[in-house]
Amino acid sequence: MAGRCLRAGAQVGGIDIDRAALAEAASAHGACFTAIPVDIRDELAVHTALAALGSRFTDVHGLVNCAGVGGYTGDVTETSVTDWQRIIGINLTGAYVVSRVVLPRMRGRPGAALVHVSSQYGMVGGAGFPAYCAAKAGLIGLTRAMAVDHGPDGVRVNCVCPGPTDTPMLRRGARQPEVGARENNRVRLRSLLPTPADPNQVAGVIGFLLGPDAAQMTGAVVPVDGGWTAS
Repeated sequence: MAGRCLRAGAQVGGIDIDRAALAEAASAHGACFTAIPVDIRDELAVHTALAALGSRFTDVHGLVNCAGVGGYTGDVTETSVTDWQRIIGINLTGAYVVSRVVLPRMRGRPGAALVHVSSQYGMVGGAGFPAYCAAKAGLIGLTRAMAVDHGPDGVRVNCVCPGPTDTPMLRRGARQPEVGARENNRVRLRSLLPTPADPNQVAGVIGFLLGPDAAQMTGAVVPVDGGWTAS
């Protein structure tokens, strides 16, 4: 997503808890990409990061909340409170915190747009990860509420729901064989198109939602799942 925005001429700030991944992205993207290690659940740290980014660029025209963690935790009786709080905290509370900090800098900016990255599991249930499903469904509700609140501010708020996508998180999930195999067997015939998707295909839809061609879209929930939820 950062690469797509940079190629469109934007300056991009990336925040993430993964210092190694940020350093790799900074090396790949050059001077127009500013990387700051942050735990997005920490509002003060996000404020500090935004202040640092503000020294590079004063206006914020777009925000993509795509940080997330997955992992099979078992059903609700098997999911620990620690795992529940961690998954909800990163996937849902983190998006709220970053939005809360950044939105004041977006109000009234031409073409201001925000995109949350949910999941097909925000729209349907899945076996063995109730916290993940709850967090991703929460992002859909957050999208709609923010669209209502911030339309008068000139800020569009939309959401994409990717299906299986070739990311490190997907590959980590595949290493949990018992629950993963059960869920994969349950859904293996649901995708109508070849999967997993390339991350660039998901980024393309996010880029569209950030751009002027989506000027009349807000509060939308867009599946990018190969027909997974349609079937």
